[in-house]
Amino acid sequence: MMQHLFFAPAHITSNRWLQAFPSAQMSDVVPTRVGASDVVWLLLRDDLSFTHIKNLSSIGARVIAMTAIESPQEARRALEAGASGYVHYLAIPQVLEQVAQVVAAGGMWLGADLMRQLVLATARILPAVETPQADLSQLTSREKAVAELVAAGNSNKEVARELDITERTVKAHLSAVFAKLQVRDRLQLVLVLSNNTGA
Repeated sequence: MMQHLFFAPAHITSNRWLQAFPSAQMSDVVPTRVGASDVVWLLLRDDLSFTHIKNLSSIGARVIAMTAIESPQEARRALEAGASGYVHYLAIPQVLEQVAQVVAAGGMWLGADLMRQLVLATARILPAVETPQADLSQLTSREKAVAELVAAGNSNKEVARELDITERTVKAHLSAVFAKLQVRDRLQLVLVLSNNTGA
């Protein structure tokens, strides 16, 4: 069974962590051993934090780096160290749940703004990298609309509001899109759609 383990200084916490994961464990001491299905949420504090990420990911843990101030440079360092996600430590419970779902499925999570920056930077730095062409004709019109809004950086809630559907329906459409286009996460979806639209 998946356990969520939050590691942060005792004076820094958020009730939202327990709202998202009622059985989560919290500590200010980073573990040296974790279960294979555990998700470790680690608040970044200093250079040692990146060492912790590297050590935990090397033993198979899925690590999500939490931050007080989001920055592309810090996100890059966390991902290079082995983190599967990067999120603000005060993110709302629904976002934390989405992060956990994406990471549990083997994907990578970044906030919408950072994802946009990463995609644009990747396009500038590695213009020769080929992203597989996807057959968008296999998507229904609603799936395509959901995919395009998600690729533009919208949250599931924002997509639901824009299309006047429920978040549950957005998740269902997004799962179908991922399966049909053979992508694992939102970042890969952005890259595939960018390649197919010539953006």
